[in-house]
Amino acid sequence: MSNRDLNSRPMLASHVRLKTDPVSGDPVLLFPEGLLVLNATAHEIVRRCDGESTVAEIIRPLAEEFDAGEEVVRNDVLENLEQLRAQNLLVFLE
Repeated sequence: MSNRDLNSRPMLASHVRLKTDPVSGDPVLLFPEGLLVLNATAHEIVRRCDGESTVAEIIRPLAEEFDAGEEVVRNDVLENLEQLRAQNLLVFLE
């Protein structure tokens, strides 16, 4: 992971919305091609992807909030972000 990646600012792609499923109460990402149900971890990550916060700024508070090592949280965050980017649900601003 380079400093450039940790300094990028993730945000949802313009066609994606973070919502709560009215039936199940689960957090979901809605997009024209479908719907993605988020687990609690993914929801905590995605709700911080505002285009303002850097990846590093997302990792630090999550590590504190979940009382977990920053390395473990970093790996989880990066894996989640990369999966969302691969599905064209997330973009990174420099």
